[in-house]
Amino acid sequence: MGNDLRYVWIAIALGALLMGYQNLSAPQPAEPGARTAQRQVFKNGASAVEAVTEADCRKADGVWVVVNNDPECLAVVGPPPPTASGAIAIFFDGDVQTERIAEDHSPQERSRYERISRTVTEASGVPLVVIGRPGLMGSTGVHVNGGRRDEAELINQAVEVVKRRYGATRLALAGQSGGARIVAQLLVLGRQDVVCTAMASGGYDLPDLKGGGRLATNIFGDPGKGFLVPMLRLDDIERTGARRDFVIGDPRDQQVAFAGQRAFAEKLMATGHRALLIEASGSGPKYHGLAIESIRAATVCARGGDDATVQAAALAKR
Repeated sequence: MGNDLRYVWIAIALGALLMGYQNLSAPQPAEPGARTAQRQVFKNGASAVEAVTEADCRKADGVWVVVNNDPECLAVVGPPPPTASGAIAIFFDGDVQTERIAEDHSPQERSRYERISRTVTEASGVPLVVIGRPGLMGSTGVHVNGGRRDEAELINQAVEVVKRRYGATRLALAGQSGGARIVAQLLVLGRQDVVCTAMASGGYDLPDLKGGGRLATNIFGDPGKGFLVPMLRLDDIERTGARRDFVIGDPRDQQVAFAGQRAFAEKLMATGHRALLIEASGSGPKYHGLAIESIRAATVCARGGDDATVQAAALAKR
């Protein structure tokens, strides 16, 4: 009897721990006006931190989201809402090197995204919205490489707000490098409103460590430190004939190995998804830049272009 009771208490304790973990990891609803987020700002060549309230965020047309009780204000650039219900394209850019963070937060950089959004929207007829990842493009938070789960959950909430803002029913998601990983993570998180993805120059497997090797996994088989790795979670992606996934990369890419991009595309196809690998020509000295190509592919797909037309758009000269 004593042993039986001991096992009962062990089971209860493990259940309590599991419930506590789930409560901590689940996105928490925002409490309006209760807290502030922190944004990095640059004045006279120096970096500082300023507090941003939910009211500040809304005035700037940003999106206020909360995960694990931590609020963030994510910057949003796009055509004026509302638009007719239907498809919108959403773009996420890649990581920014430390020495370029100040430039990334500048009004000039935001203006550049505004021009891209306006040009693409007018040319394609598909509204293009750019969402700034945490710590980038004027968003609050910290820019951390490596594909953390909390970043994906924050952006998943932001996408929901943007979707409602534009009255959209279908989403075409585009991403460059770290932004491509975000697109893959959004699929892993279970979004079922995505009809097209265009993921360019992304890293989808376990992150590399600075000292060499790969990130370790814990006893449950998941990456440690809160990472969400798309390659390990493909079974969580909704299988639907309505969504098409385009994985875009340059075999010469010196920043993210093309072999990993090919492996991700092949695994998508092997697990029943409508995926196509597109070998494009990346810009820059490392042949890594394919942001415009991903946006073209996503918007053409959103308009109903077939695979050949989407591929031609991704391969067209700039």
